[in-house]
Amino acid sequence: MNRNRTAFLSAFLMILAALPAIAAPAATAPAAPRASYTRNVAIVVYENAEPLDWAGPYEVYHDAAGFGAAHGEPAFNVYIVSETRAPLNLQGLMVTPTYGIADAPKPDIVLYPGGPSNKIYDDPEFFGWADKASKGAEIAQSVCTGAFVLGKSGLLDGFEVTTFHGAIESLQQSYPKAAVRAGRRFVDNGRVVTTAGISAGIDGSLHVVARLLGRRIADQVANYMEYAWSPEATLATQYAYLNPSTDDRGRLAQTAEVNAESGNLPEAEATLRTLLKQDAKDFDTWQTLGDVLRRRNDHAGAGEAFAKSASGRTGGHAGYLYYQAAVEYAKADRLDDAAGVLNQAFEAGYPRKDAVQTDPDLARLKNHPRLKPATASAAR
Repeated sequence: MNRNRTAFLSAFLMILAALPAIAAPAATAPAAPRASYTRNVAIVVYENAEPLDWAGPYEVYHDAAGFGAAHGEPAFNVYIVSETRAPLNLQGLMVTPTYGIADAPKPDIVLYPGGPSNKIYDDPEFFGWADKASKGAEIAQSVCTGAFVLGKSGLLDGFEVTTFHGAIESLQQSYPKAAVRAGRRFVDNGRVVTTAGISAGIDGSLHVVARLLGRRIADQVANYMEYAWSPEATLATQYAYLNPSTDDRGRLAQTAEVNAESGNLPEAEATLRTLLKQDAKDFDTWQTLGDVLRRRNDHAGAGEAFAKSASGRTGGHAGYLYYQAAVEYAKADRLDDAAGVLNQAFEAGYPRKDAVQTDPDLARLKNHPRLKPATASAAR
């Protein structure tokens, strides 16, 4: 029965990967063609901004950048913007913005946290930047009283919106053309997403991730954060499962990952090898294949895959992958290859120079003639 269920899942996902992505919520306007896969996410802060209002969404988008990476490009480039780059006191948390408004990149997603947000909308220069950024962004998002910034830009008019429960009446009085709703974690109007206060910014940001990158990536982020995310039932069925912002190839790579997670390793391997026939320099796919082959106890194949993945990297990531290749080659009794890639791991910056002494899988390399002198001496 389990085998039948796995086969069904594999077939379903292969079909799903070949289909167009499921539509985003009805309120979402069709996205314009994108010049780059990576979206800029500007988190706008100011003196005494509420910490979790911005740090929660920052965590979501930062994590989703990696989980949603495709073809070597992160899904998001997340940065902090304020009026200047001068350090700010955010309720006792000292923060130095990445950019000031004079040099901040144009955001695709711009987010305003709560707190004394009048520090943005009462400052002509700061608000001038915010107004332009909000109207030019793919998504303008607010958390808590950050909604007042969007209200002054006229972006709330004619929409249902929400804010911090203690500011519902004030926002309604200030912007009577909006319909301000209490009891909502977030409200999505396509280009404008408003959320309630404090932790609700996490829910709203996970929703945006699910909308743009698919339910799978949003779930991966929530699991990584150990956050009990419960998508609204009316929206959950409208999320694409696989990433609608990438192409068919990217969704096929996700299908391979799902098959690997479900234990269908042969199908995962077959899909990954298909992808590598199309592009032998897809170093992310080589790494995923290495993980699959390691689980299949094909240690020689895993070593080769990790080494090929490492060849397209630099720095610590390359060092880590070369080290994994060394371990797998050693398990396959290919000791010359293991020693060679272990040297490459240390040249790329892998820090554990005593690895052949402390890692049982590499113990037979202690006196190997191919180990460079510095490595060999650390092993003794």
